[in-house]
Parts: sequence; structure tokens; C-alpha cells
Amino acid sequence: MCMIRRTLKLVQEEFRAQEAFNDVARIASFHRVQLSPGINDAARFIYSYLSNAGLQCELLEFPAKQGVRWWSQESFQQWKANDAQLVLLEDGKRETLCAFTEIKTSLIQRSAPTPPEGINTTMVYVENGEDPKSYEGLDIKGKLVFTRGDVAQVAKIAVDRMGAAGIVLDNMRELPLVRDRFDLPDARQYQSFWPADAANHKAFGFMVSPRQAEALRKRFKDKRELSVWAMVDAEFSDGVWVIPTAVIQGETNEEVVAVAHLCHPEHSANDNASGCGTLMETARTLWQLIQSGRLEKPKRTIRFLWVPEMTGSFAFLATHEDKLSDIVAAINLDMVGENQALCGSTFMVERPISALPGFGGDLAAAILGLIAKEVGNLAGTSSYSTFRWTVSPYSGGSDHWIWGDPSVGITCPMLIQWPDKFYHTSEDTIDKVDPKMLKVAGVLTATYLYTAASPTPGDAAVIADEAAARFAVEADAQLSALLDKVQEELGKLSREARTAKSGGAMGEAPGEAAGEPAGETPGETADVSSDARISEALAKARRSIELRIGFLVDRKKLDISSLKRLVPDSPMLAEAQAQADRVVEETGRFLRDKALRGLAALAGLDDVSHLPPPWHPEEDEAHVKAKSIIPKRVFRGPFSSIAREIPEDHNEKVKALREKYGVRFLPGSQLEYWADGQRTLLDIALLIESETGFSNLDALVEYYQLLVERGIFEA
Repeated sequence: MCMIRRTLKLVQEEFRAQEAFNDVARIASFHRVQLSPGINDAARFIYSYLSNAGLQCELLEFPAKQGVRWWSQESFQQWKANDAQLVLLEDGKRETLCAFTEIKTSLIQRSAPTPPEGINTTMVYVENGEDPKSYEGLDIKGKLVFTRGDVAQVAKIAVDRMGAAGIVLDNMRELPLVRDRFDLPDARQYQSFWPADAANHKAFGFMVSPRQAEALRKRFKDKRELSVWAMVDAEFSDGVWVIPTAVIQGETNEEVVAVAHLCHPEHSANDNASGCGTLMETARTLWQLIQSGRLEKPKRTIRFLWVPEMTGSFAFLATHEDKLSDIVAAINLDMVGENQALCGSTFMVERPISALPGFGGDLAAAILGLIAKEVGNLAGTSSYSTFRWTVSPYSGGSDHWIWGDPSVGITCPMLIQWPDKFYHTSEDTIDKVDPKMLKVAGVLTATYLYTAASPTPGDAAVIADEAAARFAVEADAQLSALLDKVQEELGKLSREARTAKSGGAMGEAPGEAAGEPAGETPGETADVSSDARISEALAKARRSIELRIGFLVDRKKLDISSLKRLVPDSPMLAEAQAQADRVVEETGRFLRDKALRGLAALAGLDDVSHLPPPWHPEEDEAHVKAKSIIPKRVFRGPFSSIAREIPEDHNEKVKALREKYGVRFLPGSQLEYWADGQRTLLDIALLIESETGFSNLDALVEYYQLLVERGIFEA
């Protein structure tokens, strides 16, 4: 793989996995809540370490106070907690339930202070803290509420409306196949009053473990209220927060950037001290290779950033708007160090946002494919990895959500491990980190950065080749997922049809258990036309298949075309691109036909020609309205509500909209990404349907109006 292979080999030789692990441990020792003294201390540690290593470093300063904004992101006050305790006073004993100095996540972060002496009060049990009806008949004024639910919503009801002094929660997010609440009986989930919540609710709160929660519930069976003492020593103040950045200077004004978020409570190791420590060792590795002459000085500058998640990316990008067009590519490291045996994780390259054509995902995937060739079989005829890995479509949830927004314009994949059994809990500790996986992430990142900074025509051509070669597997996975949903839907409709026909109870057809086509008994062929709902489901499935593969082909060709940004005017790349385009188009046709054959087989049909034609929506009122709307975004970058108060009725309207149309997912980010000021809402709806499968135009039109009210789009 030309220079990419050489760079990879040199980086593998220089990267020190144990040093990266040590860096992770050091960073994890800081209590790194956003805009706090602890995260500033961690930032200064990184700055000092890399400065001493010889890199050119800087501490960028930003105000921590209200009234400052970076695009849609509001700044907010810094927060510092010195101590916090929750003590149960029952049966003449003192039982400490929460102690901030022992377990930082036993306090809900950004809690408001109590009086210095604390408060003596009682704790009342509420079954569902998000439901006002659960509070009926309870006197909670001046007391603590023990419940479960969203922090802000519970505080809004219990503290703001009903006068509770504070809240105590036992939340533990469940992760299918990896974690339920009793897998971690003594863990505390990391929870926070987000800045707007902290400013609006002025509440404090504690987190108890599942084991403690069960013991408390047993006590509440015998007593309506439990005596407690609570104390929170914390303060909010205006201040300054910092971002450490290091650069390896190139020959031009262009840059490639690696970013990792530095925030989260003390001891949070994989999230995301692992990304930060890996990035430190990546910076040292590249600097050493370049200084020693083993790698040439890069053409483009290589920049490293450690930021408070989202907040830091907004602040950096908004204060460097004049330089954004010079940033050729970025990469985001978030939760990269998991010990897979302990955490249940898979290492993945998450592709950039589809709405922005870019080579970043293909470059990262190609490098990961090389790293994964660790061991061979006995005959030496194949090689494979000893760790789990994959390449996934864009999902979001980290800083690449901002960098890769088309209005920002920087291709930005993410490296992550997911799921993680210990995610956002007090048990995300350094013993869950694997130095080997830090090296996988660091080697990939360093190779990605240097290749994007100093690519040869051969590098760009090989990336184009790899993109075309990998397209079949990744596109087929998406079509296969569509067919899985179709199979479930057809099975449901077939059972309902048989039940209606027989007048009997719904049940499983004889053939289904043996893997026969949904709704059919062995040897039978479905008469699709006999059930209008089944016929319509097949027509809609056909539409989904054809839209999805067409979308994937178009986007892949645009991604490959973006390689011209790396090496303009290269005949070698032009030839590779032309051939890659042909391969992608032919692969798309094959995968479309393959998926349609699979669809016909699911329906029990013996030929694709027996499928109904693709479904097409009627031109109704929503269609006409969507065609007349051209959404225009108010802000550059995605809309941030981190430090913004959500209007009282906005969430209720969104919830009502979901219930009205029976949809769980509303594509807010995709609606923003595809809105370029020229596309109509109808154009955007088709792109969203092609990308995600969301196809409820009535719901999308109403949702768009809510986003206009929210200030995301121009009225």
C-alpha cells in the first residue's frame, strides 16, 4: 500500500503502548467535569508533557461565563465541588450513602450547594420521578426525593414545581447483551445537571448504586420517609477554561487535525482518558519520527486538540472560522482503549456524516484493515486480527457530529469502542483499559494524520481502490439489515392475515419455526395480491432497497472524488477514480438485484418479476407543502442545546408528535445536515429516507415547524 504501509510500519515501531497507558492513568486521576478547575489541570498537564517532549504547544483560553456564544453553543459558568455527602440517619445509626471525596459520581455533577452546615431532612420515595401523577398525595417540600428518571425532568417537577430540596437517583442505563442494572450492583452512573439545567433548577442531587437502591426500597416498604443529612460544598463562578493544542508544522497553511474530548469525572478511563492519552502518545510518536528524519516533514501541518466534549469543538471552530477551509481532514478519538474481554466492546471506525463527501472514512477503514492483519493461519494463506473490529455508518454522539457538519466542511471519522459494560459509571477505571487497543487506535490515528498531511498520488489511488473494494461488504450489510426488518414485518402481517381468515387466535405458522418464508407453509408460494397489506409492504420494501443502494452508490462516488483535495491534478488518481466509479456502479446494480431476489424469497415468490413495483407516495398536502419550503439554517454547525434552556413545551410537543405518528426517531441532525439553503424540504425528505429509512413526510413537515420555533431554522 505504497507510502501508507511504510508509515504504518514506522509508527508501529515507535508507538509506546505502555507510555500511552501511563498517560491515560494520569489523565484519569483528574476530576474533569466541563469548565471546572479539574479539567483545566488536566489540560495543563497535557500542555506541559508535550512541551517537554519538544512539540510546539499552546493553551487556548476561553471565557467560562454566560453571555458568550460560539455559533449555537452558549458558554456557561465554571463549577467546582469540594465535598458532598448523603448520610442515612435510621435506627440510631449513620450510614454514608454517598461521599464525593470517595466516589465523584456519587454526586450529580454541577449540583448546587447546600448551606455550609448541610440540611437535616427526610427522603421520600417516588415511583416515577418524571410523572407528575407519581407525586400526588406526597408532601416533598424541603425534602429529598428518591426516584429514577431523567435528571433535568425530575428536578423540574420535584424541585422547581413542588419545592423538594434535592433528588436522589438510582439510574443505571441498560445496554443490551452487555449490561443490566444488576451487572454492576455497586456502580454509580455518571449524571450531570447540564449547564442550562444547573442554571435553571438550582438543584443538588446524589447517585446511589443498584444495591443501595434495593436496600432503600425495602426500607420504604416499612416507612414512608427516611431521615437523612445532606451536604454539598460547591460553587459556580465566572472564569476561564483552556484547550491544549500541539502542532507539527508543515510546509503549507493547510492542516489535518486529531481531536479527543478531555472531560468526564475522575477515574473515567476509557471515556475518554483513553482517547486523550492515545493522542498524547500519537503526537510524541509522529514528532519523534519526523525529528529523527525517519518521516519527512509533512506538507500540511498536523494539529492535536484536547477539548471539553462538544463545547470545546464549537469554541475552537467558531474562533478559527477563517481557517476552516484550510483543514483538509480530521479524526475524533472517543473511548478507544477498552479491554474487549472485560467491556464487551468492538473497535470501530465510524464513518463521517453522509451529507458531506469526504475520504476520511475510507482512509481510516483502509488503515484499520492493514492493522487487523495480525496473525496468520497455519498454512500462511490468510491473516486476521486477535481483536474485534468493524467499520460502521455514521451514528453521532461525539465531536465528529460538529466537525463533519457540511456547514463546517471537514471530513471526520471517529474511532470508538462500543458497547462498553462500564460506560458512564464509576467502574470505568484504568483496569478496564488495554494497552494493546491504545496502540491500535494510536497507530491508526498517526498513519491517518501523516497520510492526509503528506499523501502521494499512489496513496490517493490506493484509497480509491480500497473504497471501491470495500463498498460491496458495507453496502450489503445495510441492505441485509433492511431485509431483516422486512422479514419481521412480513411475518407479522402474515400471522394477522391467517388469524383474520381463520377467526382463530394469532400464532406461529407451521413453516415459520422451520425457516420457511414468512407466513407460508412448506411447498406453498405466496399470492402477494391476495393481501393488500402484504403487497404494499413488499412495494415499500422494494422502494427502500432501491433508494438505499442508489444513495450509497452516489455518496461513495462523491467520497472517492473528494480525494482530489489530497492530490490535485494526479493522472494516477484520475485513472483509479474512473475505475473505482465503474466498480461501485456495477457493485450497486448487483447488490440491488441480490436484495430484490432476497425480498422475493422472503415473500415465497419464485421470481423477482412477481414482486410488486416500488411504492410511490401520493402527492398530498404534506408533499405540496414540503415542496414549497427551502429550509435555511440559523447557525453554522449543528444546533447545540447543552447550555440552552429548552422551552417548556418543546419536549412535550416533540413527544406528542412521536405519539401522533407512531415514530420513535425524528431525524433532526439529518435535517440540518442536508439543508444547504437550496434543497426543498421535499428534496431533504427523500435524502433522509434514502439514508435512514425514515419516510413519514407528514411527521417531518410538522417536526420542521417545531425546529423553526426552536430557532434552528429561519422562519
